[in-house]
Amino acid sequence: MTPLSPEVPEETRMEKLARGLMFIDDMVLKLNLFVSSCLLLAAVIVAGLGVVFRFVLHDSLSWSDEAAAYLFVWLTCLGAAAGVKLRAHPEVRVLADRVPAAIAPLLKDFTDCAILALGAVFVAYGSDMLALMGTETAASIPISMVYPYLSIPVCGALLVFHSLVRIVVSHLAPQTQTNAALIEGVSDHL
Repeated sequence: MTPLSPEVPEETRMEKLARGLMFIDDMVLKLNLFVSSCLLLAAVIVAGLGVVFRFVLHDSLSWSDEAAAYLFVWLTCLGAAAGVKLRAHPEVRVLADRVPAAIAPLLKDFTDCAILALGAVFVAYGSDMLALMGTETAASIPISMVYPYLSIPVCGALLVFHSLVRIVVSHLAPQTQTNAALIEGVSDHL
């Protein structure tokens, strides 16, 4: 019996695991980008209200500057984690462009391990900051300072997660690529 189509090799368990990890990683990124979009919208609205109340109504809001600042802190932390996942941060390619092809994957692993270590520091020291700030409240908003400082360990956890997935996937299934549809709209020069 002749096959109608050429046989496609069956996907190995490692490739399935890599695809599963990439799927989870992509879903975490999508959630991160959704939350970041909501934070950006909220920050623009709060900052806009602050401007309108101060310069048009001549009755400034006491809380708008502080709220906008905390929203931007969260937005920065989540954006940094998304940038790590998408490899959108600037990189110095002097060494990477000059090493032999056999060493290039090791250099990528080293970079990912460095980001992972930075994320672990954020988690560790950010958690310490949460413990210190547990009783403090914001100056003009009646919220605990835990909420603004929570952005640090959350950012660290996302950095660790994205870096760990990249390292594991690069060893389980090196041919697995990031879902291109996920980064559609991101400039090609990134």
